[in-house]
Amino acid sequence: MVRVYAVVVTFQPDLPRLKQLLTACLPQVAGLVVVDNGSGAHIQASLQSHGEADQFDVLALDGNVGVAAAQNKGVAWARERGCSHLLFFDQDSVPSSDMVARLSFALNRSAHSGPPIAAVGPKLIDRRTGTSTPFVHFGVLGVIKKTCEKSDNGQLVETDFLVSSGMLIPLEMLDRVGLLEEGLFIDNVDLEWCFRARSMGLCLYGVNDALMEHSVGDQVIELRGHVIHLHNPSRQYYIMRNRILLYQRSYSPWGWIIQDLVRMLFKLLAFSLFFGPRRQNLAMMLKGIKDGLSGKMGKLR
Repeated sequence: MVRVYAVVVTFQPDLPRLKQLLTACLPQVAGLVVVDNGSGAHIQASLQSHGEADQFDVLALDGNVGVAAAQNKGVAWARERGCSHLLFFDQDSVPSSDMVARLSFALNRSAHSGPPIAAVGPKLIDRRTGTSTPFVHFGVLGVIKKTCEKSDNGQLVETDFLVSSGMLIPLEMLDRVGLLEEGLFIDNVDLEWCFRARSMGLCLYGVNDALMEHSVGDQVIELRGHVIHLHNPSRQYYIMRNRILLYQRSYSPWGWIIQDLVRMLFKLLAFSLFFGPRRQNLAMMLKGIKDGLSGKMGKLR
């Protein structure tokens, strides 16, 4: 029997947005846990006063242990309750009313043919711009974007990467691939897991008619048809450090490494010259590169 349990990781969340997520998700899953990364008693009290508080649990951590560690704690919680599938959410995501059903249907439909499927994920819609995030293949000459013209045709798109928020994973596949890598702390945690899964010959699919609102970055701007996500300096550190760490992994695809090196150089220049706070961005990105080359992991201190 399919029993989908949702794991929502939070850190200083926007409470109205988080409550939107809970309201949208709870009717679609067998259980839900909010793993809060030390946001404080006021967040816990607000969650406990939520109208549907009796329908989900809260794991309140003493401090910020990072996204991956919090997700792993959620996995342990769901495993104890007999889950068959895990569904991860960030605090700024809101699924459509039928997203879980469409993901489950696609996973079940595809499981009967072809290579084993590690996970499926929805089409992501940025609520600030209304644009959708394409599914991708990492080619040597660049990222190949895979899009569908219609949003209601049920088409599955094989992809090399799924954002963890909205990703539906059979528990047996999580056991096979392994848990999320806690040393990365935050950025590229989902990318690393997807690379591991793909290196094992497992497939990832985007489900075109499963929709979810999702926001990336603190701010977003559009420049000559390109969407640029802005992050604070500490996030710039993790983004730079973790990509350097992944360059050194034997299972990271060469296609991604080559094109991401170009993107890294572009971001190093852009965020130190044009997007503020420029000096802090540069300092944190350089520290991230240094720590990545030395193999340093964990939380920035």
